[in-house]
Amino acid sequence: MTEWHQRDHGPVTEEKLLKAVNILADIVEEKGSAFRPLYLSLRQQLAELRLRQGADAALEAIAARGESKVA
Repeated sequence: MTEWHQRDHGPVTEEKLLKAVNILADIVEEKGSAFRPLYLSLRQQLAELRLRQGADAALEAIAARGESKVA
């Protein structure tokens, strides 16, 4: 367990959240609903991350389009 705490976790990415969601889904199926709140929380975080990334991409596209129109 000490190895886990000493690792550099880095930023939360969609890939990491998706992996955690899948692992927890397996645990919920095997062990019952005790882990369901954590599973649902991670699914919500993943959805929020995807929304933020989509909004950021849209803002960048709008900014790029606005810059190209400036003479």
